[in-house]
Amino acid sequence: MNNVAVNNGSITKSLNKGNSINAGANQPGNRLVAIDILRGLIIVLMALDHTRDFWGAAGFSPTDLSQTSPSWFFTRWVTHLCAPLFVFLTGMSAFLYGQKVRSKRELRNFLLSRGIWLILLEITLVNISWQFGMNLMFIQVIWAIGFSMLVLAILIYLPNHWILILTVPFILLHNLFNDAEMARLFGESNWLWSVLHQRNAFRLFDTQFYLVVTYPLLPWFSVMALGYVVGHLFNKKPIERQRALLLMGVSFSLVFILLRASGGYGDPSIWQNNSDSILSWLSFLNTTKYPASLQFLLMTLGPGLVLLALLDRIERSGRTYRLFRWLKVFGAVPLFFYLLHVPIINISAHIYTYFRYGEAVNFFYGQSVWPEGYTPNLLLVYVAWCILVGLLYYPCKRFGEIKRESESRLLSYL
Repeated sequence: MNNVAVNNGSITKSLNKGNSINAGANQPGNRLVAIDILRGLIIVLMALDHTRDFWGAAGFSPTDLSQTSPSWFFTRWVTHLCAPLFVFLTGMSAFLYGQKVRSKRELRNFLLSRGIWLILLEITLVNISWQFGMNLMFIQVIWAIGFSMLVLAILIYLPNHWILILTVPFILLHNLFNDAEMARLFGESNWLWSVLHQRNAFRLFDTQFYLVVTYPLLPWFSVMALGYVVGHLFNKKPIERQRALLLMGVSFSLVFILLRASGGYGDPSIWQNNSDSILSWLSFLNTTKYPASLQFLLMTLGPGLVLLALLDRIERSGRTYRLFRWLKVFGAVPLFFYLLHVPIINISAHIYTYFRYGEAVNFFYGQSVWPEGYTPNLLLVYVAWCILVGLLYYPCKRFGEIKRESESRLLSYL
């Protein structure tokens, strides 16, 4: 899906004018392996976080500095890279997909259909996989990606500078919003503000179902739009784009450090410089994910862009590593992996607790369902995670082969 366009100054010009894409500038088969490798790493780390939810359910948040330990904290923190980078890479991949098709209309239709499909998956299959029921309707990252695709389907008709003007301010300024005041202004429709910016739960009309907003939409569509614009770097020579990605990544990281160290704007939580040096470092890294603060995005996108530049350089040098080939398998079929891994984690945790404690437990429902004698075990989380990733390797590899060999458009939605 991700092809590199060369000799494409005309492509960039036509994109900026909103005209059809010159598909003749593409070089079929030259897939951007670095993107697949990074996306594969993201998917594997995401699986660690979800494994922890079911195999290491704890009575505290791993980022609650009053209760956590460095091992619990970093097990959670390293997975913070996943959502921002995945959304960013989705925007980048949308641009690269646009290089393959004949017109903006074709790209728009793909984004619209894909976005709607992801939203439907979120509110049905994904919710069932987490709960094995539908008492609560969670809207999480798949929903946010789907909605962001719908927004991007409109934005692609604009020149790049207008895309940035309309979207980047949401990344930079959304932390200025006072959620309580905005909810009051929305009145009886304050659920709309929850969907946009505030994690919340509320009853769906007069039913017994509750909608739980985990991923408010701001600023995720802006992150995807930024990825789309940055995707234009792949029209440049490899060394030029690698330098640009590296410069962006280092700049983002430095701005994060400056903002965090100064106690300045960009996150609701202020860094606490404690006498305990370890706790001070944890506090420095403990930024806000829901909704994703400016500091959170700088902290995660910065290293991610540096890593993408390095992976691109290594891959272009012709060097190959077994780990990269392994990650590429997962990165080529991320949705397929996602739809499989949640129910597998949930079912396996049920089976384990049945034989270990005499009853099958769904840890999704919190401490109220904990069996007698249960204590969180982080080592068990890592063992279960490694087994999960190993089990999914060959199904993902085989599905990737089928997807590449098939001409069916339906498979592009998995």
